[in-house]
Amino acid sequence: MHLLRFPGAALAAGAACVFTLLSGCGGSSSSGGGEPAPGVDLSGLDLNTAEYCDLTVTDRCLYPFPNDFFTRADSTTPTGRRVNFQPQAMPVAQPVSIAANPYAPTGVETTEATPIDPTEWNRNDGFSPGAMIQTRVADVDLAASGAVGIGDLSEGGNPDAPILVLDAETGERQLIWAELDANATSDEGRALIIRPAKNLIEGRTYLVVLRNLVDSQGRAIAATPLFRAYRDGLDTGRPVLEARRSTMNTLFTTLESHGIERDGLVQAWSFTVASQKNLTERLLHIRDQAFASLGGGAPSFTVDEVGESIQGSPRSGLSRGISGTFQVPNFLNQAGGVPGSRFHYDDNTDPDALPSRFNGDDTVTARFRCQVPDTAVADFDDPNSPVTPARAALYGHGLFGEGPGGEFRSGNVRAMQTEHNILFCATDWIGMAQEDFLAGVIHRLLADLSQLPNQLDRSQQGLLNAMFLAELLRHPDGFAAHPAFHHGPDDTLIYDPSEVFYDGNSQGGILGGALVATAPNIQRGVLGVPGSNYSLLLRRYGPFAERFGVILYQAYPNELDRSLTLGLMQMLWDRAENNGYLSHLAGRYLPGTPTGKRVLLHPALGDHLVTEWSAEIMARTIGAAMHEPTARLGEHPDANPYVGIDRIEQYPYHGHALMVWDSGDHDPLSGHGTPFAPLTNTGPVAGEDPHESPRNTVSARLQKSEFLKSFGAVVDVCGNAPCYSDDYTGLSRD
Repeated sequence: MHLLRFPGAALAAGAACVFTLLSGCGGSSSSGGGEPAPGVDLSGLDLNTAEYCDLTVTDRCLYPFPNDFFTRADSTTPTGRRVNFQPQAMPVAQPVSIAANPYAPTGVETTEATPIDPTEWNRNDGFSPGAMIQTRVADVDLAASGAVGIGDLSEGGNPDAPILVLDAETGERQLIWAELDANATSDEGRALIIRPAKNLIEGRTYLVVLRNLVDSQGRAIAATPLFRAYRDGLDTGRPVLEARRSTMNTLFTTLESHGIERDGLVQAWSFTVASQKNLTERLLHIRDQAFASLGGGAPSFTVDEVGESIQGSPRSGLSRGISGTFQVPNFLNQAGGVPGSRFHYDDNTDPDALPSRFNGDDTVTARFRCQVPDTAVADFDDPNSPVTPARAALYGHGLFGEGPGGEFRSGNVRAMQTEHNILFCATDWIGMAQEDFLAGVIHRLLADLSQLPNQLDRSQQGLLNAMFLAELLRHPDGFAAHPAFHHGPDDTLIYDPSEVFYDGNSQGGILGGALVATAPNIQRGVLGVPGSNYSLLLRRYGPFAERFGVILYQAYPNELDRSLTLGLMQMLWDRAENNGYLSHLAGRYLPGTPTGKRVLLHPALGDHLVTEWSAEIMARTIGAAMHEPTARLGEHPDANPYVGIDRIEQYPYHGHALMVWDSGDHDPLSGHGTPFAPLTNTGPVAGEDPHESPRNTVSARLQKSEFLKSFGAVVDVCGNAPCYSDDYTGLSRD
């Protein structure tokens, strides 16, 4: 139910604008009509843009964002809306010239100014559940205004809080924080960003309120002329602006019903979160179609290499490596689903079309590698070497890595295998794999965001590939039927196929939650140094500007556009990363997906690459409880840390859990240790990066192992202290 709709309102021309609060429809583009009321100066408005720009904020066309002004009525969608970005409103990519370098192996060269093509965005029936809410307020002083900051989310309960996000139906205030873009070089380019500290509910409408703000001199900030005209009932004298009057009046009336008076309002608007169907239907559709094509059988696979060494290099702790390929139905628009592909649609003009299999029968040839620990079989050359069947698990690799190589062959992965007798198998996270990086797909999309589906659609295919690899481990006609996975005179299977688990780190922790939430064959997963919501993660990723921003910033030189593009990208990224699926780990399981799924989050305090703030948002959204104590001897940059996250009161604990791993305080003289993360939307750079510390900690691996069991649980490996990683120095701030 949407309280902000008008029952009985006709959806004919001229009435469509009152269908839903702040819809962007209707009204003539003519600037004719009567004169504005005295004191309303509209001379700075370009009325030719009024149908596709929200002129209550004039700094950039799509501000404030997200915003139901940029939707239209559509009775065929679950929300009753459809995003309706117009090409004229979209940020324009400027020509880019980047020579080939280690961070962009192919270089990037574009010659035309290119507006973002809104077609893919206009498939959505709303905005992101982790929306990067943003607007522009000149010279605002958030601290002096009393806005809630990331350092104490509990201040959001203040009845006089100047920045609010409310559920339009219930009036419930959402847990948020506000920040100014610390990456901007001038106030003119500095976006005001509002972040949900817990994801919003799919399909619901939210109200954003800015009121009683002051500037750096302590002076009250005035509303813009157009917003003031709506707020104060002043006639604009312009039909194109007056067409929106009734929806704005409904906004103010709804706010008043929730105790928010018009007086003092500086800005206010609404936005609707995309529906569950809209966020998840593409991945669920290709999953269901692909598994149906198996007819109850196992995916087709080949084993190409079996040996104790990897490309001639022995790896301690492993007794066998098994490599090969497997076939997955291809739902991308190029044969084999090569880098740069996007979803194949039989009808590209239908915004509700779902991906279809390319040519009806095409496949992606996915690589895999499985590693057998010597705890399962000590010596495959000895036919009498006993078999202790290992647990079966997928391993999820990090950013632009390789499933069958690189990180998967590292010491900490092998340690997890040998300490706890786990057989890991891995495949590439295509879409975010080394081959996408080397092909230049990532760099070209940063130079023109119209190309974003070339990455995110392939990422959804990559999630499907991972599900098929899990099926090969589970199905009796999969790996269990191949002699490489057997040993001894009784031809014993070297692993237990009864349940397949998941363990991923970094990017593997960002995509892994989406995999666990949607996979029909994975119930439990550990998300190491995890994240959610790339629009939050990227600016807090230490090397972002050097590795990726250098392209994005050249393509989108306007600093407000740079912030806006991250929010736009998140609307599509939701389909292929944790952010779009977190609520479905919290008990609202997706169609065709088993219930009872559990995840364990292992973030690193002060992580340089994946901000710990994101793991906190994940914990609140999925209902995870955390170990206490966590802060070092009571120290923490937050005045009130971990607001809205329950503490684990008794072990073993059987729910979702958050364990924050601490590498110790930073010693500026030695450089050892890790300081707390900055409170601004910038990445940490000081001290040692603890990104790999949790997985390199013996007690953390023990905790993961106890969790990754059928009916497993979170056990206490930290006692009455914070969870210190093995590189903890114990240095004091004194």
